[in-house]
Amino acid sequence: MVGRVRGITAQHPVLAGLGVLVLVCAGVGAFVYNQMFGLQTTVVYFGVPDAPTLTAKPDETLYRIDATKSKITYNVDEKLAGTTHTATGTTRGIAGDIALNTNNPTTSRVGDIVINVQQLTSDQQLRDERLRHDYLESNDYQTATFSPTKLDGLPTKISQNTPYPFTITGNLTVKETTKPATLKATGTLNNNTLTINATTTISLSEFNIGPINMVGFAQSGDNAKLTFNLTAINAADFEDTDRVAAEPTPQPPKPTNTSPSFAKQVKPILETSCASCHQTGEAGAPFWELTNASDAVRIADGLALITKSGYMPPFLATNKGIPLQHDPRLTTTQITTIEDWAKAGAQLDTPKTTPIKPKGKVINRIDPDVTLQADAPYQGSTKLTNDYRCLVMDPELKTDTSLTGYEFVPDKNEFVHHALIFRMAADLRPTVDARDKADPGTGYGCFGGVGADEVVPSPSGMGGGTDLVAAWAPGQSSGTFPDGSGMRLNQGDFFVVQVHYHFVHAAPPDHSELALRFGKDPVDDYDDIAVTQYLAPAEIPCRPDEKGPLCDRDAMMDDLADRYGSSAPVIADGLNGMCGGTPEMNANVDEDGMSYSSCDHWALGTGQVVSVFGHMHELGVGFRLTLNPDTPDEKILLDIDRWDFNWQLNYEPADEVVIKPGDIVRAECSWDRDLINPQTEPRWVSWAEGTEDEMCYSALTTREQHWTGTEQPPDGPEIEPGLIDPITLEADSPEAAD
Repeated sequence: MVGRVRGITAQHPVLAGLGVLVLVCAGVGAFVYNQMFGLQTTVVYFGVPDAPTLTAKPDETLYRIDATKSKITYNVDEKLAGTTHTATGTTRGIAGDIALNTNNPTTSRVGDIVINVQQLTSDQQLRDERLRHDYLESNDYQTATFSPTKLDGLPTKISQNTPYPFTITGNLTVKETTKPATLKATGTLNNNTLTINATTTISLSEFNIGPINMVGFAQSGDNAKLTFNLTAINAADFEDTDRVAAEPTPQPPKPTNTSPSFAKQVKPILETSCASCHQTGEAGAPFWELTNASDAVRIADGLALITKSGYMPPFLATNKGIPLQHDPRLTTTQITTIEDWAKAGAQLDTPKTTPIKPKGKVINRIDPDVTLQADAPYQGSTKLTNDYRCLVMDPELKTDTSLTGYEFVPDKNEFVHHALIFRMAADLRPTVDARDKADPGTGYGCFGGVGADEVVPSPSGMGGGTDLVAAWAPGQSSGTFPDGSGMRLNQGDFFVVQVHYHFVHAAPPDHSELALRFGKDPVDDYDDIAVTQYLAPAEIPCRPDEKGPLCDRDAMMDDLADRYGSSAPVIADGLNGMCGGTPEMNANVDEDGMSYSSCDHWALGTGQVVSVFGHMHELGVGFRLTLNPDTPDEKILLDIDRWDFNWQLNYEPADEVVIKPGDIVRAECSWDRDLINPQTEPRWVSWAEGTEDEMCYSALTTREQHWTGTEQPPDGPEIEPGLIDPITLEADSPEAAD
């Protein structure tokens, strides 16, 4: 902790204003999301895939895999809803040929083994659909292929009913990744049937299919054991007219006389706490569409798990902070009701087609006065994984007005990391247009701000001539300001939306929208809304046992500059100075891989707190924002002890909280290096924009407060000279900073 207040907060154009969003789903309040637990409806094809056929040579007998008698199974360590066990899934959608020479086995051949991964089925349909949607992406990649290249250890001759150990070396292709794999196998010939049992272990991260990390609900190991139990029939005797593999047999409902009533007990919970976000066309529908009773039955065991674990409905704030509005969490009685119903076999006392309708009005979209888009869709490229694109959107304002609500609607959710919406003064239009014209394609590349002026980037993010209006991040929906308040827009103002795209396996064209709602009364009738940001350094060094050139911070900073431009290291370096230290002083990681950071700030955004927002990336574990820490007036505005990047919600105080001049705000974050993809090169992690980098960022949205004379700011604390001037919040020149 810093002993003296040194940090100054301002508007950060790299990731500012994410706290201006008000999220409401009727009945349960503030929760909508971009990425849930992956319950996209998938029609699984239980057929046998096509595989290349072999032609028997002289002295060879051709055997064809019988899918009805074969299976491939995965086993992976998993922690699910607080319980550690081994997850097991199986597919019978397997095809392939084996050409066996019993007199000279070393010349035998194994053709491509094609595996329908979409059929992988475990004891949890919730897990299965998550794998299909987010990891295996089996709607696009239904099959995986093992292509043998070499057989070792076969005997000089094969006898009937005798098991022979051998190895199969080859290449395994999953999605678009191909890696070598070696199967330890045992083969046995019994008349016209050849059986092969084999195992291998693969790294999920090497194939970009894991490990799973759903904070607070499910985590898996990186290594998966694959077991091949193959039965192949002499091709002359092989009959497979329908080409259908064995579909898993549904488990019958467990008989019970104590099942809660679906109609009277379960259905009301779903209508109050789930339906508003899962109806057709709503935020959760792409992942699980809840329209009738059968949709609940389909994933009953999963509903029990996610509600009991607290993963759903999403609300990460703990009770250590101030009371918050719109808490959607279920009561203990409601959780038990769903669990008992699922355990009893998810029985229905109402028709399967009984509609599930949300109670109350769904309010997760505004009624806009104007909806804006860039002139054309933006086409990015996988060659630029973290792509920062500024898109110009002009509402063509003829008079001054007040912005009372907005909604950013990402076109390609999977690829939009976050978006920042900046209000631009009319006199900046020529500069922006010149940038746009000079950069091919829609919009222009930008990092660290919208690039409309020549102000030196600063760790406060103040760019000069631009104002952040709003923002979007995963988990957010529309933003509305309290009645009688809004953000002032002047005649001729326009918007530049900085979109951070994260392109990995694809880069589809994106045509996201910005919807705006304006006040109907004169602009001066509205109290001003302000957004201020509170940051802390992120300095997460490699552990002693991690080695690599990027474990050196200077090398890592050079890498940031190469990836994002020369301005990228300025914020990371500047935050350390602002918060009273150096990178070496603030860097820390314990034996468990945990790292911690904090920074105290003078409060600049005074007035009534409208909302509180926290932001980290994918290594985040804990977040806290505290008003007047270590004093009798301390208030923890937001505390999160299980950070989840997919649920960056906005939190609204239940009671009035007013920030006064002279108050102090402390931002604290913690991270876990164990969450880094084990296949990536070890590196020092610092503050930067990439998904693989980190941040400790928070935002407070406040409503203008009309202070009396006795509430004016004190003379002010002593401010450490350096990067940020406390009055103008503009960056000093580099020479002055030196």
